[in-house]
Amino acid sequence: MKHIFNNLAGKPSLPLMMGLILLLGINLKVQAAKIQIGALVSGQVQQVTVKVGQRVKPGQLLMQIDDQAYQAQLAMQAAALKASELKLADAQIELDQAADLYDRTVTAKREFDAAKLAYDLAEQAMLKAKAQLQSTQAWQKYYRIEAPVNAKVIAIQAPKGTTVFGENNPLILLEN
Repeated sequence: MKHIFNNLAGKPSLPLMMGLILLLGINLKVQAAKIQIGALVSGQVQQVTVKVGQRVKPGQLLMQIDDQAYQAQLAMQAAALKASELKLADAQIELDQAADLYDRTVTAKREFDAAKLAYDLAEQAMLKAKAQLQSTQAWQKYYRIEAPVNAKVIAIQAPKGTTVFGENNPLILLEN
């Protein structure tokens, strides 16, 4: 039995383990999977934080794409939301005044209905602006290209300064 153990701890040697695997009819093939990392957004590669041959962990920043246009769009939508909130507040004041005058029978129901309609339209405009802002905010994470798994960088196909388009062309190749 000495020939199947190669150390004092009594653990089987690698040839014995391979022989047992073959005896059991198990065919093991270890292949590295290649992972193509692309972008869903367009922009210029601002920063590459890894080098070929480097090991990376899930969530580790690999590449940063310039997001200036995105930030400008985000600011415009935030301003549009603020403006719609102000219009809604103004429409609420108008509606409250129209309701008060209508309750005291100073104005006709038509004026109250018009104020209610203006309020409802302002509320819908505010909800739309809010949804647009949230939709745009959801894209923020795509400007950071991160490693999805533990892997090794095998190629960087978009160095700093390269303009990438949101066609999901491979920017970095990983192998795990």
